Amino acid sequence: MNRHRSAPKTPVSIFITLGVATLVATAGGAMHAVCKNHQVLVEREIDASERRMEQSRLDIQITEVRMDELLDRYELKERLRSNGSRMVALGHGDIVDITPASAVPSVASTDQP
Repeated sequence: MNRHRSAPKTPVSIFITLGVATLVATAGGAMHAVCKNHQVLVEREIDASERRMEQSRLDIQITEVRMDELLDRYELKERLRSNGSRMVALGHGDIVDITPASAVPSVASTDQP
């Protein structure tokens, strides 16, 4: 019986240290989970932004193709002809360069002669 009484007892400070270590580990795990969730949310937002940017690029390309189709001079000529327009093609000899004889000040001009 005396042999058990003489065995060293575990100090209370060891149990307190183990409790604090458990709290620190638990808090660290929780903070890691919170940070990881935030990181996942940010990655999702980045992916959504990249998808919107790619969609915008595609929209721009489609608009450019449509503009090129609308401004194609041969197709434009055919559309005008099919719509019954009275516009006619001009040759290079029909164009005359006109140069102003003298600069006439406009009504809103602030220059005083």
